[in-house]
Amino acid sequence: MLCQLCKQNPATIKISHVIHNKTIEVSLCKDCAEEKGVENPLVALPQIFGNFIAELFGKELFAGKNTTDDKGCGGCGLTWGDFQEKGLFGCDNCYQTFQSELDLIIKKIHGSTKHIGNRPKSLRRKLDKEELKRMQIELKEAILNENFELAAELRDVIRDAQRECNKIEDDQILR
Repeated sequence: MLCQLCKQNPATIKISHVIHNKTIEVSLCKDCAEEKGVENPLVALPQIFGNFIAELFGKELFAGKNTTDDKGCGGCGLTWGDFQEKGLFGCDNCYQTFQSELDLIIKKIHGSTKHIGNRPKSLRRKLDKEELKRMQIELKEAILNENFELAAELRDVIRDAQRECNKIEDDQILR
């Protein structure tokens, strides 16, 4: 679809207004939208995210730290202060450079730095019916012996195996 103003460039922005229960839609290219003063609301998202992180964790995380002696990333030179302002890392090395600070933030948000959830398909075990029954017996024994860590591990393996056994071939129809 072409821009409704210049009729030359492809329309990348769609503006919808509802006036007296009637919807008016205009499709514009980026240049025409900027010319008419339409701003992209997502442009400020990194700044908002950076401010959010700073507000939530800044005081505790940076107590006693001076921003002038921030360590910089070896890959892009970004400092932790820059990350607070922008809300974005500059490269993949930033994750290792600022790992201790990130671990603190992730722990505060999620309660842990360890992922707890489903296993990737590549790590799921396929069990036959006999092995599945044996694992279910082991699960009951683990619960009776109050070995809850083993019980949780067995429960997850059994659940994954049962899902794989009961899986119906995907016929690409949304339901």
